[in-house]
Order: sequence, then structure tokens, then C-alpha cells
Amino acid sequence: MSNKEKIKQFMALGVDPADVVTLVLAWHLKCENMCEFGREGWIAGWTALGCDSIDKMKSSLAVMRSELDDPAKFKQIYQYTFNFAKQTGQKSLDLETAVAFWGLLLSGRYKFLDDWTEFLTTNHKKAISKDTWNLFLDFVNAFKDDFSSHEDDGAWPVLIDDFVTYMKEKEQ
Repeated sequence: MSNKEKIKQFMALGVDPADVVTLVLAWHLKCENMCEFGREGWIAGWTALGCDSIDKMKSSLAVMRSELDDPAKFKQIYQYTFNFAKQTGQKSLDLETAVAFWGLLLSGRYKFLDDWTEFLTTNHKKAISKDTWNLFLDFVNAFKDDFSSHEDDGAWPVLIDDFVTYMKEKEQ
């Protein structure tokens, strides 16, 4: 089956490519890059999901969406997204892409997401490293509501510490 045929089947599922469930699907199908479905991952992924028809594939989407509510699976999907979203051959994720995927993954999950995005686009303006990407989810989980327990000498990347400083200054 060609990549074109796989994309045609994907489109038959009726999933908006901008829907977060697309990331869950790509994770299950072991897609290495956006819009590139490998033959082995496609077959093994759908087989593991018990799907051998478009109807079964469509009904599996609800199960995939519910996986986002499982913290361990969400973390796996979140970490997977970095390599999935970055350009081939690049070590970092360009800022615009990182912001878009944070919006897709963390919208409704992190109340300071808009502040984080504003901070990055006005102050940082650089690509995001894998370390920062991965640790940001831990940071989100640790400081969902406020930054009062954040320690400047903690093990967070400098960018995250700078964000906390930015937020504390903004609140004054």
C-alpha cells in the first residue's frame, strides 16, 4: 500500500488533521514524521488496535481520544510529538511548530499556556530543545495553578526558570 493510499484511508476516517487524536493515531502507527505513514507501522499499528476495516478504524478513534486522559499515555504521546513534529535532521523544534503543538496538546490542561506562548514569542524567539520540551510537561504538572513553590535553583531548564520570573514580574 502506497503512502498516498494510506493518506486516502486516513482521510476516510473523517479526522481533522488539526485534531489532537491525530497525534494519538500517529503514535499508534509509529509515524516518524508528519504525513508519512510507514508500511510496517501502518499494518502493525492497526493490527494491534484490532482494526481491519474503515468502520473499525473509525470506532477506535474514541478509544484513542480517551488515552489522552491517562497520564502515563499522555506523557508518552507528548514526548513522541517532539520527534514527530520536528524537521528531519534537526535537533530542535522550531518555535512556531512547538507553540502550535503545545496548543494542540495542552489547551484546556494548562491555565498558563497563553502566558507561556506570549513569553516564548516575545522573549525567547528560538527553537525548543528536546530537554525543554520534555521537562515542560513535568513543569506543567508540578505547577498547574501557581508558581509559589518553584525554586530558582531547581533542575528546570533556564528557559522555564525565566518563564517563572516573567510570570512573577507580570503578577506584580
